Amino acid sequence: MPQADPRQARMDVALDWLLRTRQAPDDARLQAAFSAWQAADPENPEALRKAERIWRLTGQLAPSTTAKWPVVPPSVAAPVTPAASPPSRPRRRRVLGWAIGSALAACLVLGLGPRLNLTLQADYQTAQNERRELQLPDGSQVVLDSGSAIAVDFSETRRDVRLLSGQAFFEVKPDPSKPFHVQAQELEVTVTGTAFNVDLASRSIAVAVLHGSVKVSRGASQQLLSPGLTLGQQLQFDRASGQALIQNLPPQRMTAWRNGQLVADNARLGDMVDQLRRYLPGTVVLRDPQLADRRITGVYDIANPQAALRAMVQPYGGRLESWTPYLLLLSKAQ
Repeated sequence: MPQADPRQARMDVALDWLLRTRQAPDDARLQAAFSAWQAADPENPEALRKAERIWRLTGQLAPSTTAKWPVVPPSVAAPVTPAASPPSRPRRRRVLGWAIGSALAACLVLGLGPRLNLTLQADYQTAQNERRELQLPDGSQVVLDSGSAIAVDFSETRRDVRLLSGQAFFEVKPDPSKPFHVQAQELEVTVTGTAFNVDLASRSIAVAVLHGSVKVSRGASQQLLSPGLTLGQQLQFDRASGQALIQNLPPQRMTAWRNGQLVADNARLGDMVDQLRRYLPGTVVLRDPQLADRRITGVYDIANPQAALRAMVQPYGGRLESWTPYLLLLSKAQ
């Protein structure tokens, strides 16, 4: 596996440019270098757009944020030597202001944590309880579930998509000369044209084929897990054990979430709770490990996830407590 993600490195550079140019908007030389950097690579403006999105999320970016940067007291600025031409901004003040701005940005990034990091990487992202259909540059169709995100990297020879969170349904436009790759953390799915679903859960990764055929392998080792999943087959990869299980599923079950349903067939209760977390605004805490290991079968309405949680645990004497709209506790009744 590579030591650093080139996309992340480019994003770091874009954020650095954003900080420097907004701290020194009157520095003509800096602005010229900034323009040259944007023109040097077609991916640089896109990286800049994502960096600006970060500042909008943190509340730091209006059309211009110059007035919002920390004011450096005059006592720390280097004295200006009188000259015939108007004095330039003291370099020490500019550097100190940039350093303060950089530290502020770092604190904001650390404070927002995983959500900000996800937004930084994603080209397309859905909020909680949002479902989104979109078309990729090659004409392929994607449907993103609630709380899902993808990053897209197309070139003349490859079509690469990374599933960063949640799940997505892909209908790939055929192109034998340019395979379509979906990377879902440990797994890589390769197709030339087909329709399939990829679900990135906390304990497992599932790849299900609605039509066509897909190859599934482990990204780091390139271990082949399936040379060709076909219609009605699902590969379930257990992250802890590294084992892959292939089973047959009815097509309607593979896309049940697109119809607002979560289907459990002798499934572990804890895993189904994980599935429902993406439809809830806050945190769900399952306090009883024995309850988590219970098996359930049923069809649950993801439009009403709290009712679904109650229906899952009640047959085993469990209860749902709502401490706040953003904290739900599941436990065995006392």
